[in-house]
Amino acid sequence: MVITGYDEGFENYMDMMNETGFGFAQVWPLLTSGFLVMAVTVELMGMSIIAPASQCDLKTNQIQMTALNCSAFMGVVVSLYFWAVLADSYGRRWVLLVSTSLSTCVSLTSALMPTFPLFIAMRFCVGLFIAGPSFAAITYLAEFCTFYHRRITIIYMAMFQGIAMVYCPVMATLFIHQKWTYDLGFIVYKPWRFLMLLNSLPGLVGIFLLIGLPESPEILLCTQRKQKCINVVKWIYRVNKRKEMDWLVEPEDLSCPGYRIVDKQTCVELMNQGRPLFKKPYVVPFLSSCVVMSGLFFLGNGLGIWFTDLRNRRIDEDLESYTICANMRRFKEFYSELDGCQVTLKSFRDSMFLGATYLIMFNGVALLLRNVSPKIIVVALQILCFLLGGVLPWIAHETATSVIFIIFLAIPNCLIALVSGIVIEFTSADLRGKAVCLCILIGRSGMITGTFLVGYAMDANCELTYTLFGLYALGCSVVSVLLPGKWKCFRLIADQPELRARSMSVLRTRSMARPTQIYDTLIKK
Repeated sequence: MVITGYDEGFENYMDMMNETGFGFAQVWPLLTSGFLVMAVTVELMGMSIIAPASQCDLKTNQIQMTALNCSAFMGVVVSLYFWAVLADSYGRRWVLLVSTSLSTCVSLTSALMPTFPLFIAMRFCVGLFIAGPSFAAITYLAEFCTFYHRRITIIYMAMFQGIAMVYCPVMATLFIHQKWTYDLGFIVYKPWRFLMLLNSLPGLVGIFLLIGLPESPEILLCTQRKQKCINVVKWIYRVNKRKEMDWLVEPEDLSCPGYRIVDKQTCVELMNQGRPLFKKPYVVPFLSSCVVMSGLFFLGNGLGIWFTDLRNRRIDEDLESYTICANMRRFKEFYSELDGCQVTLKSFRDSMFLGATYLIMFNGVALLLRNVSPKIIVVALQILCFLLGGVLPWIAHETATSVIFIIFLAIPNCLIALVSGIVIEFTSADLRGKAVCLCILIGRSGMITGTFLVGYAMDANCELTYTLFGLYALGCSVVSVLLPGKWKCFRLIADQPELRARSMSVLRTRSMARPTQIYDTLIKK
């Protein structure tokens, strides 16, 4: 591995990408990455419905349900960096095809497992493979877009997470309460197993869309496949403009800034490729991004995976007279008096509203990004999250409780995509996959912590548990102040002092009205 600076070769590449514009060549990867993100969300968060629905058949208790909810996330944590190294070394598209195909096959197989140990082992294996698209989809899409379009495009891609959060409860409403069964000998096939088949459909659609797409042009450039990079850029231009690109660019005219892979390396050297992220100038923005990402997953996924179960832990009689925690205690007392196993999932209304709120918030953030810095949005929304978490366990009005709970969970899930976009912007292409992956890896660790906290502590002290989630949001809002703004992202991606000076001169230019003018001045000056 060698270190190279920002030079005329990368300027040539950026000039070519700017000429391609924005069109179907970006919409196609957007839809593809969106379905892959949807597949990740459905596979991981769909267990919030599958785990309670399967407890009678698999004979699981509360602790085993907690482990089942976390099993796929643990698989993601174990394998994520491995997939990131492969994505930065060999390409995003290859990783997406292989990992999504394997995860879909294993997921379909897991629906046929007869016992809890086999089932949880297969769900762990699903996590090992679904880790690939969990980070590679966003980097793949980002590298088809120019710098100016990246943030908004990533937000629209993340909207598919909201679609997934609507898809899961809708499918559950249609099938989970049906009474049909099929005796296959080794298992009794029931609706919750069929629901797992439906959860695999977004991944199959994503694979189908991905087959017709080329590799990311920027990773081709940075892995010394320059002629293929030129061909892909010309393909983007042809698809968007409906004509051939008339630029005459030779492979030696292009280069990639940052850390480039130039020869074969040992396994240890490949695993050490992420070390530059922990050195200047990346270390402060990268570590702050990791801490913030951990908090967002802790809140949005750690508590969110229990959302459907928690909203069904209530007794409808005199509902308006009790807080969310008091209702949970009434629910526990009521079902402790009943004999036999009881599946308590009755309504998925709030889960559908949660998914719809995701979509609304993603659109709202996309509009804000046109005029407001992502850093400001992250800090402000996390402070709002802290305030909502503080009042949630003390509100007795049922409708108000549902609204506050939904917004409390929607905020961090929306911000995950925004923080990922910030990480993509301040890292070079060869470090980008590993940077996003490590952030998500630390985030998933936070999610596992949150899931176990709810599973073990919610029944013991409900009010304290909700308060801890709110305080965590406050702590992350403080750390968010260290995230780089959009101007610092420009400076971090360049090693050359010359470009740093250019970016500072752009900062002092107050007369330019549009971000595109600022970008063009920075790159072409």
